[in-house]
Amino acid sequence: MMEKIINYLLNECNQNFTVASKVAASFEKHDDIRAELEKWIEHRVYLQDNPLMIEGYTAEAIANLAPFMDGVGAYNFLVTLRERPDNGKRIIAEGFKRK
Repeated sequence: MMEKIINYLLNECNQNFTVASKVAASFEKHDDIRAELEKWIEHRVYLQDNPLMIEGYTAEAIANLAPFMDGVGAYNFLVTLRERPDNGKRIIAEGFKRK
């Protein structure tokens, strides 16, 4: 189920298997986010027709706010918005400050 994501992380992002597996695991509880991410991996464009919106944000909106993120980062942030909305909104409000 996570093979497409893991393969992308291994082959295109040069992550090791442990890191790739951990990142992919964040999508296990969120089939809708995972499915949309897999479409992004396949086509490298964000879904335009009825994309997922979580707390008022789509993956494309997140990518526009944080251009250093690829699709995996944007969709992973949707997981953050779903699981910890206050934390996600704080990160957005702070401009995605990176340490």
